Amino acid sequence: MRLRNFRRAPLYLCLALVVAVADLPLLWIVLTALKPDAEIIAYPPSFWPGELTFDNFRTLFEISQFSAYLRNSLLVSVGATALTVLLGVCAAYALVRFRIPGLRWVGELSLFAYLVPPILVLVPVAQVVARFGLANNLGALVVLYTATLLPFALWTLRSYFHGLTVELEEAAMVDGCTRFGAFVRVVLPQAVPGVIATSVFTFNAAWSEYLFASTLLADPEKFTVSQGLSLLMDQTSVYSWGVLMAAALVIVTPVLVLFVLVQKFLVGGVGQGAVK
Repeated sequence: MRLRNFRRAPLYLCLALVVAVADLPLLWIVLTALKPDAEIIAYPPSFWPGELTFDNFRTLFEISQFSAYLRNSLLVSVGATALTVLLGVCAAYALVRFRIPGLRWVGELSLFAYLVPPILVLVPVAQVVARFGLANNLGALVVLYTATLLPFALWTLRSYFHGLTVELEEAAMVDGCTRFGAFVRVVLPQAVPGVIATSVFTFNAAWSEYLFASTLLADPEKFTVSQGLSLLMDQTSVYSWGVLMAAALVIVTPVLVLFVLVQKFLVGGVGQGAVK
């Protein structure tokens, strides 16, 4: 037992090194947000703060409408995530279970839509949004994010539905379930990890999106957090790094909390629908 653990020591060391490198920027953000400005600009720089302060967070909400930015981003991200996952689940299930002529090619073409860089469709999308009078509208962002993220959600969920056995679903229908009943009671519980993984990715993408938001929104009261951070850099002239790092930490925290909350569901959802 000890010999096996000793042989795995280099692997654990490499994993620890990778985690340290990946998490070091986040740790630096946290420590900088808790430092006073005088300590941040001091030379030589210090890694650990000599004095902990929360003034940067208070200043952040005093000089900007960051609470409004958080609310706007939350509304847009949750709306886009819910709509994308709902449509993605239905479409992915249809692609896997129904043999409709031409349906497979529709799924194949949707992947190419996801591969198109957003910058290439920015101008026509902005023109369409302006023509329909939806400029400076958070609802337009929800629809736009759903359209851009749906192809990825479709392909991610499709792979999960492909891995689910058909026999359990057919057994449920033999026992009296309708197609929809078997889908809800048998298929969805087994696809919980895929649904959650897709939801987390969609929320993260919508939460951090900047290109479309900065183009379609002009009213500061409707800005998202990505626009708010960009505006904050102009307001502070990039001299108050503590305020900027506090803003970055506030933006990152919801996504980190979401990942922590759903970790157990990623494993626990496997096989839940396999009990008759």
